[in-house]
Amino acid sequence: MSTRSYDRMSPEFALVEALRTVPALQDPDGGEPKVAAMQPKKSWRAPFVFYIPQEDSEERALDGPTGLQSFAATLHCVGGTHRGLQLLCQRCRKALREMPGSVYSTPEEDTGEGPKGRILVEDLDLEQGSPDLYEAEVSLYRRIYTVRIHFQTEEVYEDEEVPSA
Repeated sequence: MSTRSYDRMSPEFALVEALRTVPALQDPDGGEPKVAAMQPKKSWRAPFVFYIPQEDSEERALDGPTGLQSFAATLHCVGGTHRGLQLLCQRCRKALREMPGSVYSTPEEDTGEGPKGRILVEDLDLEQGSPDLYEAEVSLYRRIYTVRIHFQTEEVYEDEEVPSA
């Protein structure tokens, strides 16, 4: 397979894919798992998670970009009870810690639209970024994590050849 990194392929899709494996986030009615960017859907009941992207960058050396990129987000885990929040967080941490060494395909690869590519997750940092919070106005419990994914990109070509520059 030919490779060429291309500008700013964000690994948000990989974060979502990893979190979709958490059984507690599955919709009992068979809908999409309860994982969202920026804010949860109003119709969701706990447990659910949402993330807010914070940073998307690439390391640089004296001769330019190195190809090692990182993406950071705050991950908000929300539970209906404190015990439920603890269990959700435990399962989300487990799913995220399994990401290093995994390859994730961009959603565009499946649809045949737009840029196609894969990312290889090199490493992942996970820190609890807040104490457990009780949101009195909605009667829910929340814990916030800071997630940093270190990754490399790989572009996939239809003919498996790198186009000439």
